[in-house]
Amino acid sequence: MNFELWRYRGYIWNNAIMDLRNRYAGSSFGVLWNVLQPLFQILIFTFVFSQIMVARIPGLESTSAFAIYLCAGLIPWGIFSETVIRGSNSFLENASFLKKLPVPEYVFICQSVVASTIVLFVSVSILLIVVTFLGGAVSVTWLLLPLMLLLFQAFAFGLALLFGCINVFFRDIGQILGTAMQIWMWMTPIVYFKDILPEGFQQAVDINPVYWYISSLHEIIVYSKVPDLQLWTSMVICSLVSIILGALVLRALRAEIRDVI
Repeated sequence: MNFELWRYRGYIWNNAIMDLRNRYAGSSFGVLWNVLQPLFQILIFTFVFSQIMVARIPGLESTSAFAIYLCAGLIPWGIFSETVIRGSNSFLENASFLKKLPVPEYVFICQSVVASTIVLFVSVSILLIVVTFLGGAVSVTWLLLPLMLLLFQAFAFGLALLFGCINVFFRDIGQILGTAMQIWMWMTPIVYFKDILPEGFQQAVDINPVYWYISSLHEIIVYSKVPDLQLWTSMVICSLVSIILGALVLRALRAEIRDVI
């Protein structure tokens, strides 16, 4: 898979850029909405939770810390969720190309993931600029963010590959995923703190893979700390397992997928 992805890197990149342009085709600001949308979201959260509903994080003096906490979790989560859902529809949306072109199936999911990853990097960069503007200290731990975000998107790629295969045969998967992602979000401490949960629920959260990524982002961005080695190991293994599982399912169903679509 790695060799073929490298071979089709130009095709993947060009289609990812085209995807970003087409998302806001016809609008006055066009591709700039990929920057403006996360910027407005961050500014709204910051204003609401630092000026109107002043929420604080114990141990942190900044009045904007909770807003940053929300953005550091919600923005990556939103793009992760979008990556999985959009990726699960990639085979169906590109059915005509799959029938005509000798291109590996996962290339179409990869181009969707690349487009979402670009938006993720832009969004987190804007968040860091806002953090700095609000008086937050620039932290050396931020250098870990590219690796952290790539691991998160690698996990999304594996899930998109898996559900993309299933969606060809069971086409309600897109609607089911939308609901499942909402449930998953509330099962993850993104808009709340884990320690407010009963002990039994906290133990359940600890085995929630998305929590590993989100808590690491909180550690890096909000607390300027380096996630521990066990957490890094768990994330690497989780991302690899999801990709391997998705690739194995695709390998088993490849012939049927091209016939059915």
